[in-house]
Amino acid sequence: MAKRRILKKSISRVAGELFSEALVCKLFIPGTDQEKTEAVMTRILDMQDEFVRRASHPDGKDNPALVKEYYRKLRVDLQTEVDAIAAQIGELNK
Repeated sequence: MAKRRILKKSISRVAGELFSEALVCKLFIPGTDQEKTEAVMTRILDMQDEFVRRASHPDGKDNPALVKEYYRKLRVDLQTEVDAIAAQIGELNK
């Protein structure tokens, strides 16, 4: 990753968009389960905290190959978690 700062901002931006989507469901869509929505919102905030923390402290700082692999895995894990949360938000309205 070229800049950790950019990665952290991207994580925060994605988490903010997901949180906004969940908030819209909670406030404006009738029939949405409030408890499930709050659970999703909590999951989003936990995800943001975890991934920002992981981006700040890479493993193997002395070995560039390990650092590159660490950030590659971080991006894959982030995408997997975002997809799971987006699916969970989609299920709120059914």
